[in-house]
Amino acid sequence: MRSNFTQFTTPRMRVLSDDQINSIYLAALEILERTGMKIDSRETLQFLADHGALVGPGNRVRIPAFLVERALKTVPPRVVLCSREGERKLFLEDNNVYFGCNPDNPDYIDPYTGERRPFTSIDGKDLATIIDYCPNIDFVLNACFSSDVPRDVADRVIIRQMMLYMRKPIGFSCTNADSLLDIIDMAAIVAGGYEELRMSPYIFHIQEPISPLSHDGNAMKEVKICAEKGIPLVYYPMPMAGATAPATLAGMLAQNLAEAFTGMVVHQLTKPGAPFLSGGVASIMDMKTTRFSYGAPEMSLSVAGLTDILHYLKIPVWGTAGCVDAKTVDQQAAAEIAISCLMSGLSGANLIHDTGLMDQATVIAPEVLLLANEIQGMVRKILGGIHVSDEDLALDAVNDIGNGASYISHEHTFKYFRDFWVPTLFDRSVLQKGQTLPSLTERLNEKARYVIENHEVPPLPPDKLNDLLQLEKKWLG
Repeated sequence: MRSNFTQFTTPRMRVLSDDQINSIYLAALEILERTGMKIDSRETLQFLADHGALVGPGNRVRIPAFLVERALKTVPPRVVLCSREGERKLFLEDNNVYFGCNPDNPDYIDPYTGERRPFTSIDGKDLATIIDYCPNIDFVLNACFSSDVPRDVADRVIIRQMMLYMRKPIGFSCTNADSLLDIIDMAAIVAGGYEELRMSPYIFHIQEPISPLSHDGNAMKEVKICAEKGIPLVYYPMPMAGATAPATLAGMLAQNLAEAFTGMVVHQLTKPGAPFLSGGVASIMDMKTTRFSYGAPEMSLSVAGLTDILHYLKIPVWGTAGCVDAKTVDQQAAAEIAISCLMSGLSGANLIHDTGLMDQATVIAPEVLLLANEIQGMVRKILGGIHVSDEDLALDAVNDIGNGASYISHEHTFKYFRDFWVPTLFDRSVLQKGQTLPSLTERLNEKARYVIENHEVPPLPPDKLNDLLQLEKKWLG
């Protein structure tokens, strides 16, 4: 008689040992103390000097290790993000994995015409509908692209579209600190107040340094606003090995970490314990084209390395995957999405962004989001691992069936076959002689148009919608 037992191990991957992580961490501290950072904000420089940093000529500041170590003690090891309705959905802790996409880009591939053209706010509505539909896309990240509205309000317009036509957490970059405050006001309306927004954050902000070793004054201002308001902040660089960072991955990771630590120090000195994430979009410069490569294997490897480091430091991880160098929704796009999503998933990055970016982050298409959603479903199944218990070992079922028979009608099969991953777009049918089936690209396009036309998102309550529209009058003038 076997005793009852259960064993369950989630598949995980590490690319750095603890010793390697410690070496990179110490190298980052050395960069901060020896070389320092350029910060184009006299206010921030004075703020750091008041806490023990050394400010020199040229807006250069050297940050002592004790400030980094103090910030590491106050950064919360977890952040929770909520849906539009206030449900606690994304638990950014340990190895929990969530995928998100960038719906707005300079260009858009229209699913009805196939034309590549400038992105508009109407496209934002359609993509919000697609994202709300996709079960494996957990959040969005918005930029400032919408060619049909004034440039200085494009960030707010596209976020308004996401709030109206999608229920998932919203991340965003924005034009300036005034835009940030307006977006916080918008989110507070949706959440039911500023205190409710702080306790159940529906939005998070992203901000970046400028590699190598520089930080914009506006970025520092926004870092402090997020800390003061309790809005989760992601501070991460985009170093490019061989151009804006050392050509070696270890050197690039050390620089990436030093740049991220600078934002973390300012953030935690402003308000210890304010919600903070970090990571990086660390890749290489393609030496033939001089372009940043989103589909390079080095990017997946570097992002996995950053994940190892941040897990070690107990900082929630901003990951990157599902972005491609491919120009269209094709075989290259599928391969680049699959490799990067599996790598980031296995490494245990928490908030994995950039799904769907194509052609070096210049174009988006509804079809690529549906393709990524399918692949990420497969990745989630792999991350689920293999459950081992007496029931899973199925010894009674094996004994019942015996030699040479089939399990298809056994009650054990009926109980567990629904655990199998089932494709929604990939084809497992049997091709009959003379039969012609639509290609995956054709199926993706048909699905995209169907979702845009048929998926319904519950509207915001009338009072919240009215308040949003009233606020909109302020920034549209």
